[in-house]
Amino acid sequence: MPPGRYRLGPGAARIGMQAMAATPDVAAARPVLERLSRAVDGFAVLWVLSPYGGPRKAYAASAPGRYDFESLGLGVADLVEVGQSLRVGASGRVIAAHLSPSLVSAVLEQPLPAGAGPGAVRDTAAYVASLREAREAGHAVSREEVPGWSAVAAPVMWGDAVYGAVSVLKPSSLMPEDLALPVAATTAAAERLTLLTSGESDPYPLAG
Repeated sequence: MPPGRYRLGPGAARIGMQAMAATPDVAAARPVLERLSRAVDGFAVLWVLSPYGGPRKAYAASAPGRYDFESLGLGVADLVEVGQSLRVGASGRVIAAHLSPSLVSAVLEQPLPAGAGPGAVRDTAAYVASLREAREAGHAVSREEVPGWSAVAAPVMWGDAVYGAVSVLKPSSLMPEDLALPVAATTAAAERLTLLTSGESDPYPLAG
């Protein structure tokens, strides 16, 4: 390797995977997602940054409420591709907003999924700008990036690193123009999940 440069080997990856294994399980996350689902009457999902296969996200847990993945109306292949992509949706952007520039470049090299809706951010400069906005705001909003659906998402952090994102989806016709409640509820859920991920005690534990 050139002087001053290095490449992380399998040992570093092993340490990372062992650390990920120590994060809270689905049972710990589900009450937070269920409360978010009830507050917004939407489909609440926890996504995590995938530890393999390049920068993408993976499904971790959800609280469907009256919706579920079948409600999105995507075929299985499109659902998987859209669900994993950081190029599509509010959850993808809030995760990508906290990645290193090299990983963001890797995200931009990935093609936009075929199942992406008309609201997906296709322009590279606009996508990069949206990451700055998401990081500054602490949340992101998507409308019609999945056809027929809108979403609000906020990052779940692990110290200074992004662990994943919590998002809540609703049919676009039912998502209010005033997003104060969805944003407040989603960011509150993300803050609770951040506490759980970091191993800190929640000062306001959920009842029941």
